[in-house]
Amino acid sequence: MSDTTIAATPTLPTASDPANAALLKTLPGFDRTVKKSLDQQDFLKLLSTQLANQDPLAPSNDLNSISQMASFSSAASMSDMVTSLKAFIVSQDFASAQAMLGKYVTVKTGTDATTGAIQSFSGTVSNVGYDTNGVSIIQIGDQTYSPADVIGIQLNAPAAATPTTGG
Repeated sequence: MSDTTIAATPTLPTASDPANAALLKTLPGFDRTVKKSLDQQDFLKLLSTQLANQDPLAPSNDLNSISQMASFSSAASMSDMVTSLKAFIVSQDFASAQAMLGKYVTVKTGTDATTGAIQSFSGTVSNVGYDTNGVSIIQIGDQTYSPADVIGIQLNAPAAATPTTGG
């Protein structure tokens, strides 16, 4: 018997081994980040790849590709419009809160479970801002409220008015 030693061959890093993630990022083609959705640019890449690799004797239907592109453009436009509308609503909500600054307001704080009467608190708005979630708030005394809960606004406090709770 001859004594032969088999040398270990270096293994290539595999994508399934998380220990190789840093090494794989240095290789060409592995420097991409994972996307959760495709955008218009991705669609155009797919379309151009499909057209470049199709059988010239049996080309795909152009109308199908054009229809897909129109649908994708429409969906992208709707997404942009929704984003713009959300930003507009936030700015309008804050503008509404700013308009209450220095005004005497009545805020709904709840409803009496027995009688159904609205419970409220009144006072002068001393501050406006955003809460931790980015939602507009108004401040009366040391309490904050949503501008959506305001049920009445007066330019000035009634004579001899102090912050009150209603029942």
